[in-house]
Amino acid sequence: MKRLASEALVSVLFPTNIFLTKKWTIDDIAVELETCSGENYTEDTDKALKKLLRRYQRIVLENGISYEERQASRKRLADLVIGTSVMRLRHFYILSTTRHSTFEKRLDIAGRDSNNLNQQKDLIFYVVQSMVNLHADYMAQCDDNSVEPGANCLHFQNDLDRITFTHSIPRFLVKLLIEQYGVEQTESMASVFNKPGPITIRRNRIKCPTDKMLSDRLFKEDSIPSLLLSSIRTGNESDIAAPNGCLMLVANDSWSPYKKSIWSLNAWKDGWFEVQDAGSQLIAEATEVKPGDIVIDYCAGNGGKTFSMASQMYEASSCGLDNFKGCIIAHDVDHSRLKQLKGTLPRIGITSNETVAIYTTIDPGVELKERSADVVLVDVPCSSSGVLRRRPSQRFHLQEVEITKSFPSIQIQILNQASALVKQGGSLIYATCSISHYENEDVVMQFENQEGFESLWEPWSFSMSEKSHCRTFLPFYNGTDGFFIAR
Repeated sequence: MKRLASEALVSVLFPTNIFLTKKWTIDDIAVELETCSGENYTEDTDKALKKLLRRYQRIVLENGISYEERQASRKRLADLVIGTSVMRLRHFYILSTTRHSTFEKRLDIAGRDSNNLNQQKDLIFYVVQSMVNLHADYMAQCDDNSVEPGANCLHFQNDLDRITFTHSIPRFLVKLLIEQYGVEQTESMASVFNKPGPITIRRNRIKCPTDKMLSDRLFKEDSIPSLLLSSIRTGNESDIAAPNGCLMLVANDSWSPYKKSIWSLNAWKDGWFEVQDAGSQLIAEATEVKPGDIVIDYCAGNGGKTFSMASQMYEASSCGLDNFKGCIIAHDVDHSRLKQLKGTLPRIGITSNETVAIYTTIDPGVELKERSADVVLVDVPCSSSGVLRRRPSQRFHLQEVEITKSFPSIQIQILNQASALVKQGGSLIYATCSISHYENEDVVMQFENQEGFESLWEPWSFSMSEKSHCRTFLPFYNGTDGFFIAR
């Protein structure tokens, strides 16, 4: 099992065309592991895992392994491949410090004849296999809640090194987080990034009237317990009310997402719920859309928040608050995502709904007009640094210049474009799944400092007691993924 995982990871961590370019040192390899991205790295961890699982499927069919054994083995392979890749900095640090003499000998042998492909391959495989073995030990001891393997051998010169290598987070990102949040909060954040997040779902009020109906169905059909979230912790005297219809699924001996996919559940197929983090649901709720509103979801993607706002509008209408039909226009520069959004509409009950309509900017005759919308949600493209526990490999695709310059430049442009669509008296909501002030507060400040802002806009506070018109959600603090909202 560990050998299969090692073979799959070689092409991810050490592409041959990179590794054969020079005589390597321990420091060279460490740098390469932390910055392995770009055109030379054509295979990511997810692709490598898919290839491995297809290969493993052929192996198990030939050997007649039972279904239960196959599922357990597939999960272990996934844990080894994804886990080793994510924890690469930690494991290589242990490898290069606790086995330094052995490692140096391997490097010396390979370096004597850098054109010898077999020696280079042997060195690569030794490094990867050693890291996979370390991760297997790491998983075993984490399951036992004991001291991390090799922890007593880890010695660091400063907090930056300690957090970088202990939690396997790129150094530049750790540095940015320490500058913004301090050492203690950064370490808490880094720790959370290496643990799976809660499985939260949003009840689709168009298809399912009550939380109890959804909870009962999930338990009856699939033995899945669920908890209704009542609040999101803030650490203040009063917590934030949880989004309406937000439930957390609880894995147990009968069900886990590894045993049965969420998207195979009949309740999902029937449109009763969507998988959506509580923080993402709070972004949709922050729009406070009402029946009859014209709403534009300016960076709609696959439509998660579009559908959430539609659900809100439907429930408000069904409660007798209004009978006007609302309209949501989903826009995205990636038309393939809008096509996927359109394909979801029948499942969630929109096509026959008389309370809210959803259109996209790829529909004939649909266009965005200036000063036409009651509500514009701008959930801009960002670094996704707040959702690293959902996308753990993303940490090694991030670049400092993207967070500090590239994304903020794009974000202010998009925000300015979207703001022109809000009619007088309407609302503009800016959101990201980033935890960096460069993409959040700094972009909002730049928007608010533009000439003419005060004559056109006023900040919309979240509550009388809170007063601020900005909110940041952090995984270690609020329990949600990392998000930012300004309105």
